[in-house]
Amino acid sequence: KDLVDFALNSLGLGQVIDTIQALGTDYWNQIKQIATQLLFAGQQIWQQATVVFQQLVADLQNHATDALPLVVQAIGQLTALVGQSGKRDLVDFALNSLGLGQVIDTIQALGTDYWNQIKQIATQLLFAGQQIWQQATVVFQQLVADLQNHATDALPLVVQAIGQLTALVGQSGKRDLVDFALNSLGLGQVIDTIQALGTDYWNQIKQIATQLLFAGQQIWQQATVVFQQLVADLQNHATDALPLVVQAIGQLTA
Repeated sequence: KDLVDFALNSLGLGQVIDTIQALGTDYWNQIKQIATQLLFAGQQIWQQATVVFQQLVADLQNHATDALPLVVQAIGQLTALVGQSGKRDLVDFALNSLGLGQVIDTIQALGTDYWNQIKQIATQLLFAGQQIWQQATVVFQQLVADLQNHATDALPLVVQAIGQLTALVGQSGKRDLVDFALNSLGLGQVIDTIQALGTDYWNQIKQIATQLLFAGQQIWQQATVVFQQLVADLQNHATDALPLVVQAIGQLTA
């Protein structure tokens, strides 16, 4: 216990212990564990961690009512820094902090692509700032609720959540979001055909695909049918692409 106290005091946490403890033993135990590990992690990592802790203390003193996302992010950053238990612990921590534990099997059943994206987004969120973390938490809470009610329709729910979260994290920019939407709608194989019609049509398709990520499950499923038909038609009648694309854009815009 003396060792833990020494680590916590050396890192300047004395003045916010009550705030962190009030979040529950889970978070408090992780802070204590990290603080103790840092004593053995070398000078460089200690100094980097001190910066994270100083920021946490300042943030907690200014926003004590919003303590949870601040502590969650600090733990994420510090776990990455200590790195003794590897990246997996960081991913698990992020997923659990976002409440995804109860739907992991459902998401994993959709395939590694979707699961990896969820893990990547969850981890990025630890470093994305308090405001984005809170917005993302709302999206994840909705996803969990939806998956528990409609597990058989998991795919469009997960696709939309990934789209919204990618836009939120925004680290890899809007292009990734567009690509993700197009691929989820199965357009990858006819991109060249549509692009050959000119940027106007291509931009409309991209805009519609991205908007669909935020349009709700029912509209997404209806749009998927239109896109599947378009892909089939374009593969059979690539030379008559223009009227096919124009019709699809009309249906999708509606």
